[in-house]
Amino acid sequence: MSFQSFWRDYKVILVMVPLIGLIHLGWHRIKSSPVFQIPKDNIPKPDSLGLASPPKSQIPGK
Repeated sequence: MSFQSFWRDYKVILVMVPLIGLIHLGWHRIKSSPVFQIPKDNIPKPDSLGLASPPKSQIPGK
């Protein structure tokens, strides 16, 4: 099996597998970057009274 026949038969695999791997590694680096992380202490806690009241569209008479 020569290189030309190997390239002709497996061209898609030889190009796509490294490309998908590099895209995956790049996406992982972006997600794990501290620039894009939300600090845990800045997340507001939901108000229990706000969760218990119905939305204004469901209040009768309005």
